[in-house]
Amino acid sequence: MNRRAPLMLARPGKRTATIAVMQLIAACLTTVLAFAVAMLARAFWLVPSPEAGYPVLAVGLAGALLVPLVTLGSSTARLAARSRDDRLATLRLLGTSAARVRRIAVTEVTLMAAAGVGLGTALAAALPFAFEALPVYGDPLGAGQLWLPWWAWAALPPALVTVAAVSALAGLRAVALTPLGVRTRQNAPRLSWLRAVVALVVLVAAVLLVQLASPGWGVVAIVAALAVTILSLMAVLGLVGPLAVGVAARVTAARTADPAALVAALGIDDDPRAAWRAVSGLALASFVLVPAGSLLGYLDTISRSESRQIMTRDQLLLFADTRTMLLALTAVSFVVVACQVALTQTAAVLERRELYVALDRIGMPRAVIDRSRRRRVMHPAAIAVVGSAASASLVAAPVVFIAVAVAPLFLAAAIGILVLGMFLVRCGVAATGPVLTRVITAPSRGE
Repeated sequence: MNRRAPLMLARPGKRTATIAVMQLIAACLTTVLAFAVAMLARAFWLVPSPEAGYPVLAVGLAGALLVPLVTLGSSTARLAARSRDDRLATLRLLGTSAARVRRIAVTEVTLMAAAGVGLGTALAAALPFAFEALPVYGDPLGAGQLWLPWWAWAALPPALVTVAAVSALAGLRAVALTPLGVRTRQNAPRLSWLRAVVALVVLVAAVLLVQLASPGWGVVAIVAALAVTILSLMAVLGLVGPLAVGVAARVTAARTADPAALVAALGIDDDPRAAWRAVSGLALASFVLVPAGSLLGYLDTISRSESRQIMTRDQLLLFADTRTMLLALTAVSFVVVACQVALTQTAAVLERRELYVALDRIGMPRAVIDRSRRRRVMHPAAIAVVGSAASASLVAAPVVFIAVAVAPLFLAAAIGILVLGMFLVRCGVAATGPVLTRVITAPSRGE
């Protein structure tokens, strides 16, 4: 029986075919955006300016966008792996070993990811011509400045495929691969409160490090300290975010009398890590936008004051290019989040088909079901935006306070952009409405 296991798993069904198409699209999108980020970072790195800020912009752009791109690829791979619960359970009941089931599922996900990465790499070849009119250092970029070296074209696609394979394996290891464990989705234990303690310690250390930094340290030391601070806080967001989302969901479930809120809260509490991954890009955008918007407002005030007379041309161009980098970061982050929400919500509808059919049978209106799906996404999104903005404001408190006093419009614009990001997330949920309609009205829904 084990010899036929690969054929049984490879036989496509309607749900797995839809998941496979979504995985192909997500892998292609992730690859195109990864190449776009690498090209823009290279353009900043190669700017012929004595200002040390350009290499910092290049590293910051690549580092800041690494998280949402990896998250999009990994969450899609995990969903693709876990959407095969029915067939995995069947194979285990037929006697196939857990190790072999895991290898087969990971191989299938990896091959699909490789196809999407290959398609995305081919599309990325046109990016230098699409970006060549983008102004950097006062002049439009040429295609030659954006074209990556051969080793980057050779290294990036295998790296993205590896991320998908590792993420699929991690997604399967989160499920107990026993004959009944797969079917009932026995997940890992609840998140520990130790995450909150670690997050608090790192946040306090980051605030102290930023406050203690002084020009006497030198440019290299200051840049290194800021890089360590940003990377540490980004890691903390991924650590404490799922815990905050899970706790808020449990509190809501215990207190609410609204059916939509109850269904949404129980769904979030079932897998807070997945709920956080779906909006982690917004957390990153919020974390970057608030202090960056404040800093840009402060710099803009300086550039329009009498101090402009003592500033060099390179410094003024650096301010303009910093705004370009911030806009690129925000645009890519929002595109990633909107696509990620649409993909995860489509997969969620297919995975929870029995739940939505049962809710429809007991008389829950379609509007209430839709509202529960929106709350399941928008509540973690609100926690991500508010929590990240508060953490960033605390770390960059001096800059934020100065911006509020001298350039409040820049800070208001940053907040407006975050509101727009929340709207895009809601649009991502709304775009999956037809999938829910097909699930509820399908003739085979009683199976």
